[in-house]
Amino acid sequence: MCINATLTGDNVEYILSSTGKRVPGWMAVGFGTQMSNNPMVILWSNSDGSITLSQRVAPSWVMPEVVSNPPRIATLSSDLSTTSTDNERYVFTIPWDNLARTNLIWAFGAQNPGSSAGDAPFQFHVDAGYAHFDLSKPISPSSDEVDSSASAPSPSSSSLTSTNTIPLNAHQRMAFAHAVFCTTGFILFLPAGVLVSRWVRTFTPAWYTAHWILQFVVAGFSITIGLVFGVQSVNNGRHIEHLDDDHKKWGAALFALYVFQCIFGAFIHWVKPTKSTGRPLQNYLHAVTGLILIGLGFYQVRSGYKNEWPKAIGREDIMEGANVVWYAWIVILPILYLAGLILLPKQLVQEAANRSLKEVSTNEEQSSLLAELQVEEIGMHKIYQD
Repeated sequence: MCINATLTGDNVEYILSSTGKRVPGWMAVGFGTQMSNNPMVILWSNSDGSITLSQRVAPSWVMPEVVSNPPRIATLSSDLSTTSTDNERYVFTIPWDNLARTNLIWAFGAQNPGSSAGDAPFQFHVDAGYAHFDLSKPISPSSDEVDSSASAPSPSSSSLTSTNTIPLNAHQRMAFAHAVFCTTGFILFLPAGVLVSRWVRTFTPAWYTAHWILQFVVAGFSITIGLVFGVQSVNNGRHIEHLDDDHKKWGAALFALYVFQCIFGAFIHWVKPTKSTGRPLQNYLHAVTGLILIGLGFYQVRSGYKNEWPKAIGREDIMEGANVVWYAWIVILPILYLAGLILLPKQLVQEAANRSLKEVSTNEEQSSLLAELQVEEIGMHKIYQD
C-alpha cells in the first residue's frame, strides 16, 4: 500500500491506495509509533460499492475496539475514494494535530471483513509497519500531486518500514532493558548460585562465598536494575498504570520474595540452632524457598514475553527463539540440579563428620573445664584447711 498525506489549513488529507500487488481486504493507519493505545482509522470496501471508515484503538496487540468519541474525528472523502480492484483507494480527512512531524503506523489486510458495520471484526494483517511525514514541506510546484520525497514516502523509501525494524521509543527501550536484566537475574544468575551450592560444596568450603556472591551481589544487582527499568518504563508509557495487571503484581511479589530469601539466607548463616543434632529445618526451608523462587521466575519471564510485551508495547510477539530458549533451559536446569544429587551422600557424610568433630571438640573443652574446676576446688579446700 501507499500512503499520501497533505496538510491543507487545519486538516490533513490521507490517501491509502493499493499498489496492485494484492487486493486489499482493508487498509489502516494509526497515529503514533506503536499499536497500543493509539487512535487508528481503518477502512474497507463493501459489496455495494460503499466504503466503511472505522475509528478504533487497541489496548495491546489485539483486535482494535471502536471508539465512540475519538480525539480527532476522521471524515471519509467518498468522491475521491474508489473501490476499483485495479486501483483501490481510500481517502479521508482528519483535523491536524499541529505537529509538523507526524508518526504513523500502518497495516494491510488481505481479508475483507464482509460487513459494512463499523464494529465488524476483521482478520489479522498480512503486513504492517510505520511511516513518518514532514508536513512542513511544500507541495511540489511542478505538479498537483504530493511530492513523494517530502510529505509522502513511497514504499521503497526508508520512511516506510516493516514492523520488525521499527525503532523502539523511550518506553519500549526501558521495557526491553527491564526484560533483559530481570531475565538474566531470575533464570540465569539465581540458578547459577543454586548449582554452585549443589555441585561445589563437597569439594571446597569456598562454595558458600561463590553462592552468596551469585545470589546476592550479581543476581541482586541485575534484578534491582531490572525493577528500576520496569518502573521507569511504566512512567514513560502513556495510559499505563503501575500494578494494573497480573505480570506487574507478580513481579512486585517476586521481588519481595527474593529480598526475603536473601535475608533468610543471611539469618541461617549467622544464627545456628544450639540444640540441633542434624541439619536444621531452616536450611531445608531456605532450599525449598529458593527453588520456588526460581520456578516463579521462569513463569514470570514467560508471562513477560508472551503477554506483557505485546500488551504494553503493542508489537508482535518476540521471535520464536525466545520460546525455544525458555523451553530448553527449563528442561536443562532441573536435569543439572537432579544430577548434582549424586553428591548428596558425600555431603551427608561430610556433615556428619563435621558434627562429630564439633562434639569431640565440645567434649574436650568440657573435660578441660571440669579438670580446671576440680583443681580449683582442691586448692580452695586446702586453703580452708590451712
